Amino acid sequence: MKSKRSFKALFWPTFIELLFFMLMGTVDTLMLSNYSDYAVGSVGNANTLIMMFSVLLLIVSNGVAVLVSQYLGAKKEDVAHRMIGTGIIANFVIGFILASVLVLSANFLLHLVNTEAVLFENSKIYLSVIAISLFFVAVSNVITASLRSYGFAKYIMIVVIIANILNIIGNYVLIYGYLGFPRLGVYGAALSTLGVRALMMLIYFFLLFKVLKFKLNEIRVSRESVKQILRIGLPSAAESWTYTIMQAVILSMINSLGADFTTARTYINTILTYIYIFSVAFASANAVMTGYYIGERKYEKAYKETFKSALRNLMIILSMILIVNLSSKYILGVFTTNQVIIETARKVLWIAVFLETGRSINLIMIQALRSAGDATFPLIIALFSMIGIAIPLAYFLGIYMGLGLFGIYIAYASDELIRAGFMFFRWQSRKWEAKSYYLEKT
Repeated sequence: MKSKRSFKALFWPTFIELLFFMLMGTVDTLMLSNYSDYAVGSVGNANTLIMMFSVLLLIVSNGVAVLVSQYLGAKKEDVAHRMIGTGIIANFVIGFILASVLVLSANFLLHLVNTEAVLFENSKIYLSVIAISLFFVAVSNVITASLRSYGFAKYIMIVVIIANILNIIGNYVLIYGYLGFPRLGVYGAALSTLGVRALMMLIYFFLLFKVLKFKLNEIRVSRESVKQILRIGLPSAAESWTYTIMQAVILSMINSLGADFTTARTYINTILTYIYIFSVAFASANAVMTGYYIGERKYEKAYKETFKSALRNLMIILSMILIVNLSSKYILGVFTTNQVIIETARKVLWIAVFLETGRSINLIMIQALRSAGDATFPLIIALFSMIGIAIPLAYFLGIYMGLGLFGIYIAYASDELIRAGFMFFRWQSRKWEAKSYYLEKT
């Protein structure tokens, strides 16, 4: 089947895929909020820890995404297939290790982030079950990265839509106890997600063989492919790891404020996902196109198109933030009737003007830099800004000055804006043009 390698052909399927993927999380949150507000806080705690570990899966999938795009642009499809085969085996191993570690250390990790007693047991249940799904997510990530790099994002979109429908049915049956099943609450939501992710992996394997004409004997390890994947993937994953460490440290601060504020954070982040999915979709589509341009040695095209993507996305993001804030009372009312949570979240959502402005620029510029092979610079800036600025500032404003969740989100926004400035000027400098030297060696 012929792929369509254009920005629009990549953006819309990716956006719809992300929209439905986010809906899966929102459905979990909404259904659990009808069960208990504190069940939502429990899942929010567990998901932060899961994200802290699952970013390690990006070591391989990010590297594969960049390399497949570049090699396709350079008309070297056999090498692109070699990267995919190596990536599947590598993430298979990483996923198994991560799942095992999370299950065995659930108690320790939840105590580490000061999980409230009222949230602890459900957090542990959710963490232990969802940890197992990382094994399926690991393999799926490599295959979806490959499909997207080939221009077949529409297939991923279809799979995610189907997965959403199945997840809603699974949640309805298992959370509330219908069709003869017991009322399982948080445990039911986790089991539903686990089953859906296992099924998604099987479907992605089918697409790998059917759509990309991949052969079973191509799933093997190549030493040279591993080196190239790690050269790009390690800095990318380390940057994401830094982000999740920041989130975990700041989560422990939020937990110290009380369960209402932990739950408010979960609702705020759920709402904001529907804003930044535009940024993620723009960044993903632009990254694939940048990879093609780099492979074809069309540096000027890559340079200009990335700036265009950043500007278009920013206009959409600012419009969305205004709409969300003007209707925040009604949106939050869908999730909860707790007035402390609603008023806290409404106040914090105004900071999203700055938070999402910085995040939108970061997502597009950082992924473009990775697609050009320039993955180390974003890591250095992440270490400086997240560890050196965001965490101390969150403590100073949120805890020491007593501004609570409002002060903590100011720290989040400051981090995003500072890094956005560095990424903008890095792309403008065009130093990334010299980073894809390995293409000539293969």
